[in-house]
Amino acid sequence: MIFKILIADDDYINRRLLISLLKKELYQVEIIEAIDGKNALEVCHQNLDIQLILLDIEMPIMDGAEFLKQYIKDKSLPKIPILAISSNDLRIKEILNLGADAFLLKPVTEEKLFDAIRDSQMG
Repeated sequence: MIFKILIADDDYINRRLLISLLKKELYQVEIIEAIDGKNALEVCHQNLDIQLILLDIEMPIMDGAEFLKQYIKDKSLPKIPILAISSNDLRIKEILNLGADAFLLKPVTEEKLFDAIRDSQMG
C-alpha cells in the first residue's frame, strides 16, 4: 500500500528536505506538494485519500492556523493526522488547540519527524 502525504510549505527547500527524509524511510510513499494553505485545501479536496498532512504554519495567502480552522470545519474532508511545523514555538498551544496532532519545531530532524508520524498513526 502506498502512503499518501501532503506537504504544505511555501519554502521549496523545506519541501525538498521533508521529501528526502520521507523517501529515505518510506519506500512506498506518494507525496503531494502545496505552496500555501489555500492550495493545500484545494489539494485535499482533489485527493481524499491523503493519509497525513505536514503543515507549515507561516505561509502567505493562508497560513497553517487558518488552514486548520477551515480543514476541521469542512465535513467533506476526512479527519487525518496533521503534523504542524514551524520555527515559532510561541504558537504551539494555539495550533494544537486548532486540531493539529503534533507540533514540530524547525529544523525538523529525521528522528522527530518519524516519531511524530508513528505517534499520529497510533492515535
